[in-house]
Amino acid sequence: MRKTTRTPALILAAVVLTGCGTQTGSGSGSEATSDLPEDAVLFGECRADDPALEGGDVVAEADVDGDGAMNEVAHVATGTGGPCAGALFTTFAGTPSATPLLESGLERLDVVQLQDTERQLLLVRGTPHPRGGFDLTLYGGENEKLGPVLANGRPLPGFVATDGTMPPAGASCTADGGIETVTSVAHEPPGIILAWDLTTTTYELDGNTATQVKVTEREAVADPTLRREQPDLYDPEAYFADCVTGS
Repeated sequence: MRKTTRTPALILAAVVLTGCGTQTGSGSGSEATSDLPEDAVLFGECRADDPALEGGDVVAEADVDGDGAMNEVAHVATGTGGPCAGALFTTFAGTPSATPLLESGLERLDVVQLQDTERQLLLVRGTPHPRGGFDLTLYGGENEKLGPVLANGRPLPGFVATDGTMPPAGASCTADGGIETVTSVAHEPPGIILAWDLTTTTYELDGNTATQVKVTEREAVADPTLRREQPDLYDPEAYFADCVTGS
């Protein structure tokens, strides 16, 4: 994860927004007009003129909405306090947007390059849970708004266990710009060798909405066989390993 201590230009632009002013779009190099007032609400009680936004650290540059322009994304640390604390912030052609992170905050951020498209997503890892594991959430841009990628109203991919007792699981990118998740449960009735029932779910993306398009199931896959065929399902660091480009 890359951080800077400078105040990014996108944040300064958001602070001075007026109802009729023009601003430079993030990463676009061109001027664009925003019709948002200076104190526009970004989420909850967080407003575009909140001073905390000025101190945000740049954590990524990514084309989060696939329009061909890079978005400079900043993170407002939780410790700053106030209504914008713990948020990700960017601008879309001069229009500011922010989204709150989960309570677990941000420990690491990677950029996911969706295949067969220019669009990139932000993969945010929360701080570790005391009992082992962390929240892992994809964020993207849609209609000049930054927000989590949701499937049936729930963030993807979800909580990742690291205590070694949870069933194998993982996530990756598909060849047509979608994402795929794998979950498992222990096969019943149990046999001499531990076996898993696997569910692979494929999603297509429309903005920040992930729609299920295919479900594939495999039953009673022996644990030694699965470890040999898909070792990534046992590695919490392997989520989206096929398409993470950095931060």
